[in-house]
Amino acid sequence: MSSRISRRDLLAAGGAGAVALSFGGLFAGRAAALPRGAYPFVAGVASGEPAANSIVLWTRIALDALGRDAVKGQIPVTWELAQDEGMTRIVARGVQTATAADGHSVHVEVPNLKPGREYWYRFYAGGEASALGRTRTAPKPGQSPDSLRFCLASCSNWEAGYFTAYRRIADDDPWFVVHVGDYIYEGGPGTSGVRQHSNAEPTDLPAYRERHSQYNSDPDLLEMRRLFPLIPTPDDHEVENNYANLISQVDTEPDQDPKVFARRRKAAYQAYWEFMPLRLPQHPQGSGMQLYRELPMGDLANVVVADTRQYRTDQPYGDKSPADGPDMRDPKATLPGIAQEQWIVDRMGASKAKWNVLAQQVLMASHDVVPGAPKGYSTDQWDAYRASRQRVLTGIADRGTSNPVVLTGDIHQHYAADLLRDFDDPSSPIVGSELCGTSVTSGGDGSDAHEDLSENPWIKYNGKRRGYVRVTMDQRELRADFRTLSAVTTRAAPASTGASFTIQDGVRGLKA
Repeated sequence: MSSRISRRDLLAAGGAGAVALSFGGLFAGRAAALPRGAYPFVAGVASGEPAANSIVLWTRIALDALGRDAVKGQIPVTWELAQDEGMTRIVARGVQTATAADGHSVHVEVPNLKPGREYWYRFYAGGEASALGRTRTAPKPGQSPDSLRFCLASCSNWEAGYFTAYRRIADDDPWFVVHVGDYIYEGGPGTSGVRQHSNAEPTDLPAYRERHSQYNSDPDLLEMRRLFPLIPTPDDHEVENNYANLISQVDTEPDQDPKVFARRRKAAYQAYWEFMPLRLPQHPQGSGMQLYRELPMGDLANVVVADTRQYRTDQPYGDKSPADGPDMRDPKATLPGIAQEQWIVDRMGASKAKWNVLAQQVLMASHDVVPGAPKGYSTDQWDAYRASRQRVLTGIADRGTSNPVVLTGDIHQHYAADLLRDFDDPSSPIVGSELCGTSVTSGGDGSDAHEDLSENPWIKYNGKRRGYVRVTMDQRELRADFRTLSAVTTRAAPASTGASFTIQDGVRGLKA
């Protein structure tokens, strides 16, 4: 997928290399030279944030899989976008400078594109060509396709297994991929996994960069990113397990001091930005990052992306699960923050799309995990913020939102659930449905066992294997296939469908 390109070949092709050479005078005084013969695109290529008239193209100048071989100075990177795989019908090209401040990452926002179109792209630097990437813009109202397919992924722990799920997603050829968090894991190297983290638990920017670099070296992840636009949002492990706002997980680390944790979160967000195909508004500012946003997909779908970590109040009961009690009903407690709660309701309610998708991180459906009469819930999920959940679900229902569907990860198991207006009343009206995807690898191979769901009758399915969710929608129906892998501790396992559910347009609730 890569090759050494000569000056003569580039000029003869009239392609991106010619553009780069034509800018030679512009960069001559400040550009740094890459080592002769070095291949600068080991981090691969990616695209993301599809809009009807634009797309983000991404790469990162790096010389080794872990990013330890430092790139110095400013590197001019040429890019081009074409309508064909042969890169003969070029529609846009340019040069962007990769700087040390952003880890020599490149985020190109290409405007003036046609909606619902497949495009191909490539980068050039130091006389080398990157792998050839493929991407797709979003449809626009009045030009939506008859159907649209995307995949949902989360929770890829390097040590727990191989990223075969990403390869199987590529086999399904989705329009785009939604990743709802735990794209990396922050723990130090273990001894029992199928492969080990390369560095100690990251707390500063160089360490987070190395962790992302290692994950990005996985061939299945590289291939998925190369072929499909990504819509990502982080959960906790991109920073620190179960953090809440500027409150770190309770442990003995120095980041128990909020000021120390703010510096750690700043470093983690910066690395996340550098490795994700995000737009400029998502660039971190201090220790914060604007992650919640909206991506319209024509008449067919609208994707609202939420952030349930950065603004939440602290978990109740010292984040010791399972728990139950009045603190879980505190009206002042909020998972996405009060402002984002209202934003979610407003954007979902204002949408004119047939299907309204909320991509977020933790289980929204109520989930009693203690058998028998006692009740017990996770202190890190929406159950611990019930007033917040009630405000969001009530708002979505009262606004008459068309066909709400919530996408979730985090819990390392498949769940299909209906979302009730009031979970204290099992006969309460259904507001929407939730599709919770299992992990890519976290938890290892898993098992064929299934949870007893009798105490949570609104949950229709549970699966404990690894995998992802494949979603296909048209004007009449949404279908969710819960894809499972036979193993992740060995490579190249096949995928099968553990269960499928449909939602009919205008009819609340999942149908098996």
